[in-house]
Amino acid sequence: MRRVGLVLVGGYLLIAAGNRVAEHFGAMRCGCAEDCWCRRPGLSLFRWVFPWGHRSTYDAQEKARLDRTAH
Repeated sequence: MRRVGLVLVGGYLLIAAGNRVAEHFGAMRCGCAEDCWCRRPGLSLFRWVFPWGHRSTYDAQEKARLDRTAH
């Protein structure tokens, strides 16, 4: 049971790190307000794997447009 927990936590952190790298290279862009929790150092790693509770400065249409131009 402990091994399953470690594998799940490890996989979660691996996905978080991969998404952070993708964001760094411009594959994804966060549209949150500057005071959102996901803009804080350390917490930004979990921005894409914990998508709840963000404060967006963009509406859904603006966010979709930004995502299309990032590619």
